[in-house]
Amino acid sequence: MSAKPRSLRKTHIKESHEVIQEALLLAGKKSGQTSSSSQVEAHRAIAQALGVSTSMLYKWREPNPRDKVQSNPLERVSTLITQTGDERIVDWLAQKAGGHFQSDEIQSNAGKLPAASHALVKEYSLLIARIVSMVEDHQVTPDESQELREKWDAIRKKTEGFVRTCEKGTYGSAEK
Repeated sequence: MSAKPRSLRKTHIKESHEVIQEALLLAGKKSGQTSSSSQVEAHRAIAQALGVSTSMLYKWREPNPRDKVQSNPLERVSTLITQTGDERIVDWLAQKAGGHFQSDEIQSNAGKLPAASHALVKEYSLLIARIVSMVEDHQVTPDESQELREKWDAIRKKTEGFVRTCEKGTYGSAEK
Protein backbone atom coordinates (compact mmCIF):
# COMPACT_ATOMS: atom_id res chain seq x y z
CA MET A 1 0.00 0.00 0.00
CA SER A 2 1.47 3.33 -1.01
CA ALA A 3 1.73 6.22 1.40
CA LYS A 4 -0.85 8.97 1.14
CA PRO A 5 0.45 12.30 -0.10
CA ARG A 6 0.77 14.82 2.69
CA SER A 7 -1.49 17.85 2.38
CA LEU A 8 -1.51 20.26 5.25
CA ARG A 9 -4.41 22.62 5.75
CA LYS A 10 -3.28 26.18 5.57
CA THR A 11 -5.28 28.00 8.21
CA HIS A 12 -5.54 31.70 7.54
CA ILE A 13 -6.98 33.93 10.20
CA LYS A 14 -8.51 36.94 8.53
CA GLU A 15 -7.69 40.42 9.68
CA SER A 16 -10.44 42.03 11.74
CA HIS A 17 -11.12 44.69 9.12
CA GLU A 18 -11.62 41.95 6.50
CA VAL A 19 -14.20 40.24 8.69
CA ILE A 20 -16.06 43.53 9.20
CA GLN A 21 -15.92 44.29 5.48
CA GLU A 22 -17.39 40.89 4.60
CA ALA A 23 -20.08 41.18 7.28
CA LEU A 24 -21.14 44.59 5.98
CA LEU A 25 -21.27 43.34 2.40
CA LEU A 26 -23.36 40.36 3.50
CA ALA A 27 -25.68 42.55 5.59
CA GLY A 28 -26.31 44.75 2.56
CA LYS A 29 -27.20 41.71 0.45
CA LYS A 30 -29.51 40.20 3.08
CA SER A 31 -32.04 42.94 2.50
CA GLY A 32 -33.02 41.08 -0.67
CA GLN A 33 -32.01 43.85 -3.02
CA THR A 34 -28.58 44.15 -4.55
CA SER A 35 -28.69 47.85 -5.29
CA SER A 36 -26.09 50.09 -3.72
CA SER A 37 -28.82 52.24 -2.14
CA SER A 38 -30.22 49.23 -0.21
CA GLN A 39 -26.71 48.41 0.97
CA VAL A 40 -26.19 51.99 2.16
CA GLU A 41 -29.51 51.83 4.01
CA ALA A 42 -28.51 48.58 5.68
CA HIS A 43 -25.21 50.12 6.73
CA ARG A 44 -26.96 53.20 8.09
CA ALA A 45 -29.23 50.99 10.16
CA ILE A 46 -26.24 49.05 11.52
CA ALA A 47 -24.37 52.26 12.38
CA GLN A 48 -27.45 53.65 14.11
CA ALA A 49 -27.91 50.45 16.14
CA LEU A 50 -24.25 50.68 17.19
CA GLY A 51 -24.50 54.37 18.00
CA VAL A 52 -21.75 55.35 15.57
CA SER A 53 -21.64 57.26 12.31
CA THR A 54 -21.62 55.42 8.99
CA SER A 55 -18.19 56.92 8.34
CA MET A 56 -16.91 55.26 11.53
CA LEU A 57 -18.47 51.99 10.42
CA TYR A 58 -16.68 52.29 7.07
CA LYS A 59 -13.44 53.23 8.85
CA TRP A 60 -13.54 49.89 10.66
CA ARG A 61 -13.29 48.19 7.24
CA GLU A 62 -9.81 49.62 6.73
CA PRO A 63 -6.55 48.19 8.07
CA ASN A 64 -5.66 49.79 11.38
CA PRO A 65 -2.10 51.00 11.85
CA ARG A 66 -0.79 49.36 15.04
CA ASP A 67 0.21 52.68 16.57
CA LYS A 68 -3.28 54.10 16.23
CA VAL A 69 -5.39 54.12 19.41
CA GLN A 70 -8.83 53.99 17.75
CA SER A 71 -9.24 50.37 16.61
CA ASN A 72 -12.30 48.51 15.43
CA PRO A 73 -14.52 46.61 17.88
CA LEU A 74 -13.09 43.21 16.96
CA GLU A 75 -9.55 44.37 17.76
CA ARG A 76 -10.74 45.82 21.06
CA VAL A 77 -12.48 42.58 22.07
CA SER A 78 -9.37 40.63 21.08
CA THR A 79 -7.26 42.91 23.28
CA LEU A 80 -9.74 42.53 26.14
CA ILE A 81 -9.52 38.73 25.92
CA THR A 82 -5.72 38.82 25.72
CA GLN A 83 -5.39 41.20 28.64
CA THR A 84 -7.85 39.41 30.92
CA GLY A 85 -7.03 35.87 29.80
CA ASP A 86 -10.72 35.09 30.25
CA GLU A 87 -12.34 32.90 27.59
CA ARG A 88 -15.82 33.59 29.00
CA ILE A 89 -15.88 36.71 26.84
CA VAL A 90 -15.55 34.58 23.71
CA ASP A 91 -18.06 32.08 25.04
CA TRP A 92 -20.58 34.87 25.67
CA LEU A 93 -20.14 36.10 22.10
CA ALA A 94 -20.51 32.56 20.78
CA GLN A 95 -23.70 32.08 22.80
CA LYS A 96 -25.11 35.35 21.45
CA ALA A 97 -24.43 33.94 17.96
CA GLY A 98 -26.18 30.67 18.86
CA GLY A 99 -23.16 28.51 19.69
CA HIS A 100 -20.52 27.73 22.27
CA PHE A 101 -16.81 28.47 22.37
CA GLN A 102 -14.50 25.55 22.88
CA SER A 103 -10.75 26.06 22.93
CA ASP A 104 -8.61 23.43 21.24
CA GLU A 105 -7.02 20.65 23.23
CA ILE A 106 -3.47 19.58 22.49
CA GLN A 107 -3.25 15.92 21.57
CA SER A 108 -1.06 14.15 24.11
CA ASN A 109 -0.55 11.02 22.04
CA ALA A 110 0.67 12.67 18.84
CA GLY A 111 2.37 10.20 16.57
CA LYS A 112 0.18 7.28 17.68
CA LEU A 113 -2.67 7.38 15.19
CA PRO A 114 -4.26 4.02 16.05
CA ALA A 115 -4.29 4.75 19.79
CA ALA A 116 -5.67 8.27 19.30
CA SER A 117 -8.38 7.20 16.86
CA HIS A 118 -9.43 4.25 19.03
CA ALA A 119 -9.63 6.48 22.11
CA LEU A 120 -11.81 8.94 20.22
CA VAL A 121 -14.15 6.22 18.97
CA LYS A 122 -14.38 4.82 22.51
CA GLU A 123 -15.32 8.25 23.90
CA TYR A 124 -18.04 8.66 21.27
CA SER A 125 -19.33 5.17 22.11
CA LEU A 126 -19.48 6.01 25.81
CA LEU A 127 -21.33 9.23 25.04
CA ILE A 128 -23.88 7.41 22.89
CA ALA A 129 -24.34 4.76 25.58
CA ARG A 130 -24.93 7.49 28.16
CA ILE A 131 -27.50 9.19 25.93
CA VAL A 132 -29.34 5.88 25.51
CA SER A 133 -29.46 5.40 29.28
CA MET A 134 -30.65 8.99 29.78
CA VAL A 135 -33.64 8.62 27.47
CA GLU A 136 -34.82 5.23 28.76
CA ASP A 137 -37.34 6.98 31.01
CA HIS A 138 -38.45 9.24 28.09
CA GLN A 139 -37.14 12.40 29.69
CA VAL A 140 -33.87 14.22 30.20
CA THR A 141 -33.49 16.11 33.46
CA PRO A 142 -31.65 19.43 33.74
CA ASP A 143 -28.79 17.65 35.54
CA GLU A 144 -28.58 15.10 32.74
CA SER A 145 -28.62 17.91 30.18
CA GLN A 146 -25.73 19.57 31.97
CA GLU A 147 -23.81 16.29 32.09
CA LEU A 148 -24.46 15.77 28.39
CA ARG A 149 -23.25 19.29 27.58
CA GLU A 150 -20.03 18.77 29.55
CA LYS A 151 -19.31 15.39 27.95
CA TRP A 152 -20.12 16.72 24.47
CA ASP A 153 -17.88 19.77 24.91
CA ALA A 154 -15.02 17.57 26.11
CA ILE A 155 -15.29 15.14 23.20
CA ARG A 156 -15.68 17.99 20.71
CA LYS A 157 -12.48 19.53 22.05
CA LYS A 158 -10.61 16.23 21.74
CA THR A 159 -11.94 15.67 18.22
CA GLU A 160 -10.78 19.13 17.15
CA GLY A 161 -7.35 18.42 18.61
CA PHE A 162 -7.25 15.10 16.74
CA VAL A 163 -8.20 16.75 13.44
CA ARG A 164 -5.67 19.55 13.91
CA THR A 165 -2.94 17.04 14.67
CA CYS A 166 -3.88 15.17 11.50
CA GLU A 167 -3.76 18.44 9.52
CA LYS A 168 -0.27 19.17 10.83
CA GLY A 169 0.83 15.80 9.48
CA THR A 170 2.00 14.64 12.90
CA TYR A 171 0.19 11.29 12.75
CA GLY A 172 1.66 8.50 10.73
CA SER A 173 5.13 9.97 10.26
CA ALA A 174 6.90 7.24 12.25
CA GLU A 175 4.21 4.54 12.23
CA LYS A 176 3.98 1.43 10.12
